[in-house]
Amino acid sequence: MFFEYLRISPSYALALGCSSIEDFVERLGDRDRAERVWKVKQDMGDVFAYLYRDWFIERGLELFGVHSEKPTVSAVSRLSPQESDVEITDAGQQKLHEYIQTRYQKQGRPDSALVVVPLGQSRTATVRQLKKLLATIEKEHPPAVPDTQYPMEINKMRFNRLLAGLRLVYHRAARPERGGLWRAAARAKISQTYRAIDPNAQKKDAKSAEGRRLLSIMASRLYHDTQIIAENAAMGKFPSLDPISQAQAGVKELQEKLHAMIKWEKQKKAEVLKSAQSKDDRAG
Repeated sequence: MFFEYLRISPSYALALGCSSIEDFVERLGDRDRAERVWKVKQDMGDVFAYLYRDWFIERGLELFGVHSEKPTVSAVSRLSPQESDVEITDAGQQKLHEYIQTRYQKQGRPDSALVVVPLGQSRTATVRQLKKLLATIEKEHPPAVPDTQYPMEINKMRFNRLLAGLRLVYHRAARPERGGLWRAAARAKISQTYRAIDPNAQKKDAKSAEGRRLLSIMASRLYHDTQIIAENAAMGKFPSLDPISQAQAGVKELQEKLHAMIKWEKQKKAEVLKSAQSKDDRAG
């Protein structure tokens, strides 16, 4: 959600389009705020240029100090007495490289030890030796605790409301010229109570007039809060409703980036799906 809210922050979109922090300060008009957003931009990168999974593996794992997969004990390579030293070294280096680029990355790059386990001896003896070895390693080199550079704010903000806010912003951005905010709210399904309201209904339709009015009030409050949360996210605080002015600069840049990103993301996901289906067909 942090990633998604950065995508709807005008100040973050503006920062991505600036070549220097001085240029950004001038365009945003607030040095302290600009410096904080610039720091987040340097850490998080261009969130419009990644699918979430790729971004999380490349940047998120390190920034948030979490694991996408639970770390597990893994066999990386085998030292065979039938192979030469060169063959063992070459194969070992290749398999270690593959492990680091795949499972190690997905597990959040946990502090680990490379250990050689001779095969053929009793498992009891092997386990006893491993326990003693691990105790020595952990004593000499205590395991590193993942560093969380961007801890989540502890509050009562609900996931469903964060998600509804995102849907509202995207639906409004998709059709900014088509009617009032209530239409975007109806398409985004932000309310169970008013989910039956037709987003294409005529304004003169008296039957849904009161519902449209109340939905507009609800949507206006949600849209305001969503913008505040996005601007706080751009400064590294999430999820937060701390009072902050909604960025006026960067709105045009944001609209352009959202439209381009939606088109790019659909194409990218289609390519990933096609590739996965091709692999399944070959496996079958």
